[in-house]
Amino acid sequence: MRQSDGALISLAFIWGTSHVITKDILSTHSPAFYTSARFGLAALFFSLIYGGHLWRSGKKEIREGIILGLCSFAGIAFYVAGLVFTQAAKAGFITGLYLVFTPLLSYLMFKSRPTREHLIGLSVAICGFVLLSFPRQGEGINWGDPLILLAALAWALHISATSAFAVRSDIRRLAAIQVMTVAIMAFLFYFILKILGMETSNNQDWQLDWEFGWQIAYMAIMVTFVAALMQTWVQGKVSSTHAVVFYALEPATAAFFAYLFLGEKLALSRGIGAVLIVGGVMVSRMKIMPQSEKNEIDQGLKDLSRRV
Repeated sequence: MRQSDGALISLAFIWGTSHVITKDILSTHSPAFYTSARFGLAALFFSLIYGGHLWRSGKKEIREGIILGLCSFAGIAFYVAGLVFTQAAKAGFITGLYLVFTPLLSYLMFKSRPTREHLIGLSVAICGFVLLSFPRQGEGINWGDPLILLAALAWALHISATSAFAVRSDIRRLAAIQVMTVAIMAFLFYFILKILGMETSNNQDWQLDWEFGWQIAYMAIMVTFVAALMQTWVQGKVSSTHAVVFYALEPATAAFFAYLFLGEKLALSRGIGAVLIVGGVMVSRMKIMPQSEKNEIDQGLKDLSRRV
């Protein structure tokens, strides 16, 4: 196995564990407080470890890091807001739709044309999203699901941009600037919501216990600091299309940990929806041979049989 593929598998596993931890944190802390604490701590790590590299950043690296940070912040903001209302297992599968959106956004941004398989996979995955998110009898509309769908779109944009920027910029500066951008945006929104009286946090948020301490440390160090460096490095070596093949492991990992630690289970129709999402992802990664190529192969076999 190549180092890049091992890193991609590790990323999918780390991200998969984050859904359960984030869901647990949000049961006692507000989304704005959690995001500020997580990315503020990660930004502090980057400043302490890579401060010298940051001073040598060029305007282009700063601009690209800020773009990545804004994409990441949009994804995080939609995700944590949506996770307040929906299950961690559902969130993992819906988030997995970024695997399908990435090739399409790569085409819109960088003229990388999507294949027929991408379009078929997108159609199948959308059907899965409808089944997974459609209210059952007696339920109202769960607004958390469309919010997490928007997070998937933002992260697809982030992956596409990361693959484009990482090949020409220093990965440490890119990773550091994007995390610092998210931290600044998170603190800004937290204080704006506080001033407007819309922030749901209270004084208990600042009364930190050991459980919250290790959770936020894990999210800041592993899921943010380490993952940002790892993702920027590996996507400088492989295409975004190659990367999302391995990221497909994230929804399954999220569902496993949600069942193991939160006892979350999916009803039959939602389970079918989850399978369709994974199926759509896998179809989008397949190489379906065009009929013209099949005809050429058949003709070649016929010619070979005549010679024999």
